Amino acid sequence: MCRKSRFSVLIGEFVIYLALGSNVGDRLAHLRQALMELSTFFTVHRTSVVFETQALLPEKAPARWDVPYCNMVVAGTSSCAPEALLCRLQAIEQRMGRLKSHKTWEPRVIDLDILLYDNVEMESDSLTIPHKELKNRPFLHSLLAMMDAWPLAPNAETYTPLRSFVLEPKIVGIVNVTPDSFSDGGLFFTPEKAAKRAQDVYAQGATVVELGAQSTHPGYTEISPQEEITRLMPVLECCQDISCLGVDTYFDDVVMFALDHSCVWINDIKSRLCDLTIKKIADRGAKLVCMLQGMDIEWFPARVRHLMNLGMPPQDIVLDPGMGFGKTKRENISVLRHLSQIQDFGCPVMLAHARKSFMTLFSPHPAIERDIETLAISQYAAHLKIDYLRVHNVQEHQRFFVARHMCDASDGDVLAPKDKL
Repeated sequence: MCRKSRFSVLIGEFVIYLALGSNVGDRLAHLRQALMELSTFFTVHRTSVVFETQALLPEKAPARWDVPYCNMVVAGTSSCAPEALLCRLQAIEQRMGRLKSHKTWEPRVIDLDILLYDNVEMESDSLTIPHKELKNRPFLHSLLAMMDAWPLAPNAETYTPLRSFVLEPKIVGIVNVTPDSFSDGGLFFTPEKAAKRAQDVYAQGATVVELGAQSTHPGYTEISPQEEITRLMPVLECCQDISCLGVDTYFDDVVMFALDHSCVWINDIKSRLCDLTIKKIADRGAKLVCMLQGMDIEWFPARVRHLMNLGMPPQDIVLDPGMGFGKTKRENISVLRHLSQIQDFGCPVMLAHARKSFMTLFSPHPAIERDIETLAISQYAAHLKIDYLRVHNVQEHQRFFVARHMCDASDGDVLAPKDKL
């Protein structure tokens, strides 16, 4: 029962902290989906970073249960009473695939818990607030303390996660399956190296792993669609466990092959795919990246209308201003300064700026050494809330944005239970 009588009748909205966890499949994608589901009855004000943590298991637990979790904390407000909120959270878990028959410590697609509910303290058969296991979860203590929501417990002071991630911005990890890439010199040309690179990029926190088997740098020699498919096939076969695989290409045959091999992201780098191919992309529910050639951003609205007429929903159309394609180096700088205009067209936006040659306007370093410049531009794009960043160095981006998030989290008004600070 609720120990604080003024909450026996709950009126209005209350400050609530939820824990989200996943250790099955694409864990970061599951966290994103859960946040979307929450938004129908829970107003999210702040989110923590994501900690990867070892699974907490009882003695003699099956070895297959020992799978690391991705955990985060979400702060928000809702008018739902505690028990009603619990029911809604359990409904999300079931919709996302967590069965009622799952055992307590068994791996799960999603786990949603109420940690704190304003300054309520209660205990019932189904719900305890604050969460009864909070004292045994040092990673939750650490995340809450970083959000200024709970006094730091002694065992949280020294807690270090296995890895940490952010959910936004979304990172598109580049894997070049080519012998002559301008940025990585064919480091991942063999199927074995490309497949390992794809798996590494995915594990480092890429939302999309994008394979490219056709070089597009100035002066490149075009290969046939069949040669592209030959390069892609063994890599795709080794990467079926990656939930969001993509290809960048401009051949219809390659797109059709990719869609039939689990790809859900098509980067049309010349925007010349035929209508039949686009309809198949739409039918498969895949996303399509449209790249601008040149400087006329008014091309985007007409292109979006055409794609929507072919069945593509606007949320699956990703607009890419095409850094380095049909532009002078100075024009690329102008594109960066006007990114917000592209956001006005109502579709997600991707910036593919990594290591591009326009950086020689301000940096003497060769392409392989331009990751610092890439990170600086990524930070600028993230500040504008650009949806996707297409980069080579996924791990460094995650580390950078985690650190930036830690700094941002201390700014502004504190959202916290009133009598816990």
